[in-house]
Amino acid sequence: MNSKRSSCDGTSTIQLWLSPMKLLLFAIFYFVGTIIFSLNKLLMKGVSSECGEEAIETLALVYKPVQQGPKRVLGIACQGTIVPGKHQNHTDTVLVSSYCIMEDPQEGYVVSVGSPDPHGDLQSSAQQFRAQRILNFPFEKHPVGILKTPQPIMYSDTVQPMCIADVPLPDEHACILGVVTRGGLMTLRHVQMLYESDCEPLAEGLSSYLCAKVKEIDADVAETFGMNPELDIYPFSAPLDFDINGVKAGSLETPLFCLTNEHPTWSVYGFVLNAYNVTDPESPILFSDVPSDLEAIKQHSDVTYQQWVQSINILVAAAPFEPVINYW
Repeated sequence: MNSKRSSCDGTSTIQLWLSPMKLLLFAIFYFVGTIIFSLNKLLMKGVSSECGEEAIETLALVYKPVQQGPKRVLGIACQGTIVPGKHQNHTDTVLVSSYCIMEDPQEGYVVSVGSPDPHGDLQSSAQQFRAQRILNFPFEKHPVGILKTPQPIMYSDTVQPMCIADVPLPDEHACILGVVTRGGLMTLRHVQMLYESDCEPLAEGLSSYLCAKVKEIDADVAETFGMNPELDIYPFSAPLDFDINGVKAGSLETPLFCLTNEHPTWSVYGFVLNAYNVTDPESPILFSDVPSDLEAIKQHSDVTYQQWVQSINILVAAAPFEPVINYW
């Protein structure tokens, strides 16, 4: 009896000891598994991204060379937005207003991404890329231009792609406007969409356009457009010397982003073209219409920079007169 009781007590002791051990092992495996899953999510976020999940992280500042006395310097040309290309973890395409890149400087353009304050406290996080323009004429039918970068723009926590609107803006929507403030900070403003008739006198023959006004009663439309030539921005070098004197009034065609019931992530719907009175916060603002130019946009956003260069070289070889094309 004693031996049986002893044997039974020993088994119970072992079982009682194994139970907490099982719990401990389960807890360890669960903890390790959670860490691995979280790391995988983090790594995946770093190498791929869905478009339109963020708005401010898609903003790009575009610079162009301008003549200042005896030297060429970089001046602000406009604000654009990063859009998806053929790859999951990077792109080479920035969407802008066609009017922003009308000029064809020999040096090309420079695109800055990754920082909402590229000339201030967050200057170190800004990334600059040389870019080549792509335009379709006439501008009245093709108001959206494209900048292609030879070097890939890698997605990260501070660099994200914006969706491209592929249908007209529906009645149910919420819209925001990209902004460069007087201090050089890239941020966003809420806007209220208006009837097309409110901007008809500004449309100048455009077959398709959008109209809106800034919602914030204290918002300065001149600031929203970046039309104030007294922007207080510090000089920087990337890769040409930058000087704010290169900024011209009305040179920033800022992007319009919207959410809809059908597409609950942000999409770019247009770029600022004009306004009745840039000093009046209530002034209607005229925007280009991205969906109306979708076919031309997709034609170039869906190919890589290298594929685009190859297609240009084929056209050059077939042309009776060789055009001047700048690319890197």
